[in-house]
Amino acid sequence: MSETIRTDTSGAIAVGDPLAVRANKLELLERLADALAHEIKNPLHSMVINLEVLKRKLGRISGGDEVLRYTNVLGEELDRVSRRVELLLRLSRPDRGSEETTLTELVEEVMELVQLEARHREARVEYNTEGAMARVRVGRQPARQIILNLVLDALEALPSGETLHVTVRGEDGRSTLTIRSSTAPGATQGERTGVASLLAESVGGQVWAQDGTRTFVLPSGRA
Repeated sequence: MSETIRTDTSGAIAVGDPLAVRANKLELLERLADALAHEIKNPLHSMVINLEVLKRKLGRISGGDEVLRYTNVLGEELDRVSRRVELLLRLSRPDRGSEETTLTELVEEVMELVQLEARHREARVEYNTEGAMARVRVGRQPARQIILNLVLDALEALPSGETLHVTVRGEDGRSTLTIRSSTAPGATQGERTGVASLLAESVGGQVWAQDGTRTFVLPSGRA
């Protein structure tokens, strides 16, 4: 159930705003993700340091080259985990209000997460940019949430092994994100897309889904 029940000052029961409920859930998840990422980051940093010490010691002993192959693999995997933790920390940082950025920067901040989800679903994501990107003033957190919602809805409709095309285009003083699949049927207005549409209105943009394509438009200079 996407709504909550609240009681006003007169004691009457009313249905809560679904968008506010979703925002509260996201805020809680952000706090939990931030705490978890910090808990992981400290021991991870310690493992990286100790692995480097081990590699130096192995380099000084006879026959250490064979073992170094395995430590290099461990180092690569630790680096991969570290990048994932950094991504989690970046996405869970508190919103600092409207900031000047571009739609390209916003998409690229979440693209690693998008690629991970695509691989989990045995799909591919092709990302392209076209034209000069206008600078915009927008809240990073809601803008990233819009992008993720649209991509996740599109991936759910994408058959295994197919490709999702993600394009950011700058034109006529506005920036447009399009998400489409050449094989999936028409884009449905799923719950995530509905939330993305409401969030887009709150940041001065627009979202719509039509003929297999989801679109997010941000005019330049919007607060």
